[in-house]
Amino acid sequence: MFADNWKISLRQVKRLLILDIFGLSSLLLPGMLSSLTGADGVFCLLLGMAGGSLLLLGIGVNLRQMKEDYYHYMAETVGQFLADFFMVFYFLYFITLCGFVLYETATLALSWMLPDGSFWGVCVLLLLLAAYGTIRGIEGRARIYEILFWFLGVPLLVMLFLAMQKVDSDRWAPIVYSEGGGILQGGLSFGIFLLPLAGILFLKPFCKEGQKLASCARTALFSVTLLDGVIYLILLGVFGSNTMGILRRPAITLMGMINLPGGFFTRQDVVMISVWFFALFALLHTGLFQSSLIIKEVFHEERGRWSLAAAVALAFAVAVALFHNQILAEAYGIYQKWIALPGIAMISLLLLMVHWIRFGKGSVGKKGGGR
Repeated sequence: MFADNWKISLRQVKRLLILDIFGLSSLLLPGMLSSLTGADGVFCLLLGMAGGSLLLLGIGVNLRQMKEDYYHYMAETVGQFLADFFMVFYFLYFITLCGFVLYETATLALSWMLPDGSFWGVCVLLLLLAAYGTIRGIEGRARIYEILFWFLGVPLLVMLFLAMQKVDSDRWAPIVYSEGGGILQGGLSFGIFLLPLAGILFLKPFCKEGQKLASCARTALFSVTLLDGVIYLILLGVFGSNTMGILRRPAITLMGMINLPGGFFTRQDVVMISVWFFALFALLHTGLFQSSLIIKEVFHEERGRWSLAAAVALAFAVAVALFHNQILAEAYGIYQKWIALPGIAMISLLLLMVHWIRFGKGSVGKKGGGR
């Protein structure tokens, strides 16, 4: 299921990355930024985008130095022990991300679609669908989400256009009023939602033009920042910073307030939830694919079926733990901000430094990691 005899295009990768970042960031980030900075949340987005661009700069250089896959590149650069340690670090990030997104997706489904449903049942169903998609291969996944990208994106843009009629621009003031610490925290918060971009390091064997993955990810980063910025300004203009700060999912709340012309469809909010539902499922699928791929690489499993089964079980355990203990959700946020974010950045930087020391400055973009 991880065979590389087929390749996905950069266009398909870009669609996947946009869905991965947009779903969770647009759902949770507006309330967080509003609480921290009010109208200055847009500056947090710009700061996070700048940090994400720097991260992608280092990732891009590492991608150019690879000849095979990321695991063997790390082993050739820093040795087998550190390569395995880094792979465990990445695995912990992707498996906890998968579990957290599973928890958010199941909660969203129970809140708006299946109020009498079972959390366990929804989680099992979602994981089975994600596992089936992983078994079918990344090419089928890319094709499906490329179709969903337009199927979900067009209605979203229409609803945002209609929502602009409710915007009160006076609520965008005061601007440049927050303290620098709040903007910095907001920028770090956005940076956390951008961490799935690091997954492109593992996609080079599956992509037709692997050397251009960083450029593709940069386009996705700019696109999502622009879309999140538009959504943030609309939400701020409709709710104001105080109300938006206490809403858990202000974007979905807004969808329930919009009336389509003619009044022929009164529950369009239920349909619009599918935008976030499928976007979250795309990120869930990414987390499961990446974590199972990492286990397969570390344990040298040929087909990857046991790796996938282990990833499914661990993701389910994380989601259930988060559902039953909200303190763990807070701990997860601390882990993301102070361990995952700096850790992924430092691994990329360390690999660049060691590769430069071992192979020389002229090796950048020329030499690659071999077996």
